Amino acid sequence: MTQRAERSQRTRERVLEVALAQLEAGGEAELRVDRISTESGVSIGSIYHHFGDRDGVIAAAQLRRFAGSTAEGLTAYLDAVDGTLDRDGFRRFLLEAATVGDAASRRAKRWELITVMASTVGRAELEREISELQTAMNDRLTAWVADHQTTGVVRPDLDARAIVAMLWSWKLGIALNDVDAHGADDSAWLATVEASIDALLAGD
Repeated sequence: MTQRAERSQRTRERVLEVALAQLEAGGEAELRVDRISTESGVSIGSIYHHFGDRDGVIAAAQLRRFAGSTAEGLTAYLDAVDGTLDRDGFRRFLLEAATVGDAASRRAKRWELITVMASTVGRAELEREISELQTAMNDRLTAWVADHQTTGVVRPDLDARAIVAMLWSWKLGIALNDVDAHGADDSAWLATVEASIDALLAGD
């Protein structure tokens, strides 16, 4: 990478760091280019040069949020596995993936994902980029599930990509429970997750 390209990358990173902080603090309505300029030390002209306009800054920041909260976390999980698991290991892995972190952090991550997805409305390029990231993640997860079908851990009569879709539904579906005044408690939720996992597994 040339020095000019490195400077450009550092500039973008400074702007995105401040933009992300503003999004997380108050959503898109609170994002201000003049404040980003002041807090990042990057001129408004330079911000517009790199991102086009305020909406371009928002789209780039939302894409970074999606990659950071979803893609990077999934990659770390699968890299930690390093291959296929036995039946008990696969079960534990999925259960841990559904419960990682404390309750507050899990809720925040769920709503961050929903917020980012909602931000694609009217932003065709952002929707395309998020679609590409999600498709790549699903490709890897589908291959991983299929490997466990081959080894006899997961039921082979189920479609691997449909299983992946169901796993994602845990993250999105429980968000509706967050706003249910009579929502299920954590123990009931985990018991249901465990039952779902067991339904995926091949017989002993």
